[in-house]
Amino acid sequence: MERRRVGAMTVLFLRSGGLTLGGGTSIQAVLQREMVERRGWLSEAEFGLIYGLARFTPGTNVLACTAALGWRLGGWGAAVAGVLAVSVPASLVVLGLVNGYERVRAVAWVAAAVGGALAAVVALIAVSSAKLVRPYAARGRWVRIGVLTGGAAVALGAGWLSPVAILVVAVGVGLALDRMGVA
Repeated sequence: MERRRVGAMTVLFLRSGGLTLGGGTSIQAVLQREMVERRGWLSEAEFGLIYGLARFTPGTNVLACTAALGWRLGGWGAAVAGVLAVSVPASLVVLGLVNGYERVRAVAWVAAAVGGALAAVVALIAVSSAKLVRPYAARGRWVRIGVLTGGAAVALGAGWLSPVAILVVAVGVGLALDRMGVA
């Protein structure tokens, strides 16, 4: 990858990490739109694979995804630059917000504002998730999407399995559905 594209990728990570609200899923949806749809740096399948593998890692998945995307597009230097660019600005923003919140948390309108922001985050995550599943939907994999998404939601909501166990089970179910020829 040429130096100019590594620079553009680092700026993209910096912008998405510092300006995207809604957490890692929202950031990853922005990165998917920019890297796949707008710039054509990766195919939907490549991005989906990197995103999926990053979800298996312990810790912050957006950092794992950013590192893998950076490495895929420009090697180790791009991976390090991407992780720093996506994490440092967001960390500084969070520190500022927590410090400010600690000073005004007893104010009624602040509590109402935080509640509104949390409700909006749910919508951001839902839309981002829909964008990430779109390549599978485009291939007509509705049964697979329904079984895996519904099963994961029920298992997590009911507290039956940990997120890691849900991912392990989903891999097995995905393989079984593939062997059975279920789309």
